[in-house]
Amino acid sequence: MYKLRTMHNGSQSGPSITGPDDRRIFTFGRWLRTSKIDELPQLWNVLRGDMSFVGPRPEDPGIVADHYNDWMKETLRVRPGITSPGTLFGYAFADQLLDDDDPEGSYVQRLLAPKLAIERAYLEHRSMLSDIGVIWRTVLSVVGHITGRPAWYPGREIRAASRWHDCSRFMRER
Repeated sequence: MYKLRTMHNGSQSGPSITGPDDRRIFTFGRWLRTSKIDELPQLWNVLRGDMSFVGPRPEDPGIVADHYNDWMKETLRVRPGITSPGTLFGYAFADQLLDDDDPEGSYVQRLLAPKLAIERAYLEHRSMLSDIGVIWRTVLSVVGHITGRPAWYPGREIRAASRWHDCSRFMRER
């Protein structure tokens, strides 16, 4: 998976998950991440057939090996994507749920299960039209994040995700 470098050279050691204020990210890299420009090289992965535009984000192999259970592994059966409802969920909630002192531990405890439950819920009704909707909502979320507006979040999938994980605490009034 190709991405633009956003961390200082030599900062490969440390947790596989970055927290909101991770010191390994350089200043311009933070902007690249916020604007999601660091993800643009993944279009090459899509052209090569390694990824799709919409699908569950590739996960760190160590997290898969150590923390995925059977229902979570079902998300590995489809081609990974650049964006997805689970990605949008993470974009909307990661800063609130990740702890800079233990980003990987807080990711596994607070974000992993709801994110993957949302992915599973989406995969059950996914279509080309719904994929186009996810791409559009991703664009709106990135623009919203840059301009200080709240990111879109996948309410339909959050409701449907209860089959695998209780995500009710993430429901918002609209």
